Amino acid sequence: MLELGDLLNLIRLTELEIRSLKAEIESDNEEAKNNAGEIIVQFDELSVKLRKMYEEARPDDSDPPEYEEYMKIIAGK
Repeated sequence: MLELGDLLNLIRLTELEIRSLKAEIESDNEEAKNNAGEIIVQFDELSVKLRKMYEEARPDDSDPPEYEEYMKIIAGK
């Protein structure tokens, strides 16, 4: 079974990959755009599942952070 730390790592890695795919979608390379467009859907679905898993597994106290707060940390905000 995954621990909270594992889920946080998977959430971070998934978010970083989504950002990378979005950059490829915005590129001039049509093949890269098409490939990224197909793959990003799967990563978006994975992101939703990881969020649900994290929210269900996270204790009610303030450590670790809530999902939205963790996303801000990843984004450097």
